[in-house]
Amino acid sequence: MRRQSNWLWIILAIVAVVFFGDELLGLLGAVVGIILSIGITGLVLVAIAIAAFSLVLVIGGSIAFALVVAMFALAAVLFSWLWPYLLLLGIIYLLVRKRPKPV
Repeated sequence: MRRQSNWLWIILAIVAVVFFGDELLGLLGAVVGIILSIGITGLVLVAIAIAAFSLVLVIGGSIAFALVVAMFALAAVLFSWLWPYLLLLGIIYLLVRKRPKPV
């Protein structure tokens, strides 16, 4: 009985690959892509924080100040998608503000 069950699973797997091969490979590719993108992004974030921490310590700062700089670097990287919008809002503000009158 056990051998026939194995053959049944093998035949079922072959039929599933024949009928749903594209979908299965697409799902596998999506999962691998998400894992890689999150992993690489996380490694870059950690590398930037370590670089900021190390730079402050090499210059001669305290560990507390180095931690503050590393946290600021992480915050800046995490919200980096926001910087273009902030820059655009700053430019628009400079264009539409009321200019002070010279005395």
